[in-house]
Amino acid sequence: MKNYFIVLSVFFFSVVCCSAQTAQGGSSSSSSSVGYLCNKPLPYMPVRLDVLFIGNSFSIDTNEAMPSILNSLGMSMVDIYVLYRPGCSLKQHYENLKSNEKVYELYRYNRDGSKKLEKAISLREAMRRFPYDVVVFQQYSLESGNYSSYEPYLSKLIQAYSILTISPRTTYAFNETWAYSSKHKNIGRYKDQTNMYRSICNAVKEMKARSGIDIIIPCGTAVQNARRVKALATDNEFTRDNQHIDLTMGRYLLACTFFESVIGPCYSRSIRDDLSIIGKNGSKGQVNNTNRRLLQNCARLAVANNFNVSEFAGE
Repeated sequence: MKNYFIVLSVFFFSVVCCSAQTAQGGSSSSSSSVGYLCNKPLPYMPVRLDVLFIGNSFSIDTNEAMPSILNSLGMSMVDIYVLYRPGCSLKQHYENLKSNEKVYELYRYNRDGSKKLEKAISLREAMRRFPYDVVVFQQYSLESGNYSSYEPYLSKLIQAYSILTISPRTTYAFNETWAYSSKHKNIGRYKDQTNMYRSICNAVKEMKARSGIDIIIPCGTAVQNARRVKALATDNEFTRDNQHIDLTMGRYLLACTFFESVIGPCYSRSIRDDLSIIGKNGSKGQVNNTNRRLLQNCARLAVANNFNVSEFAGE
């Protein structure tokens, strides 16, 4: 009970400081959003960069192509950790935090590839494991278009992390998931794919305004951009099962979006410098010299305009 009181005291003190700073015309981050969190800017030219995703299979999809990109760009200073629990929502993450059960797997991605570090780890243990510079949250995909499913769980997870972390400073980001294929059995919940995408954007915009998490990884918008480009057309609308992203072009697109949103700004690097080849030679959907630039552009346009599909995606 005493520890809980300390957490709340620290949290509300931060809110008061943030409000005072805003009233004086100050800014604690790169955005004008004012919420319960005073988000720190991304670190610039850090000797090392450690990023933690608290998510599910969509977080895995976002990072599977990152080793290829980091290797291509010669970036050995970046380690990305994904705390994985299938289909886990923000509410379930919070419940797992309270129960302290070891129900997660912990993966690491860097230029050398991917590696499962832990087969069974709790959320509390993972939060303490490394001094993360950036922590990325994400909602369960089917609930991503419903803002009421985000809170109070997101704010409680941030409160808990703030006292569990061993990092002297952490920046928070949010991974915007993508709309399902129009063939998905649950697409009717949102009427259609376009409406699901718009609902996700609206929910993430509200989250950004209410929380103050101003760094968005707009994977959903990047995917919608790519779906408009005829030269990038896939059999299943950039998915492999109407829900999870395509294994080659789709995963590369997500990694490009993450890189442009978080990794690149830390080191003044652009995804346009990447020359990755992903997939078997001659295979359908391989990322190569023919389509790589189109995928990079879809990601870059999404980062430039997080919540709107671009008319220039095919250029």
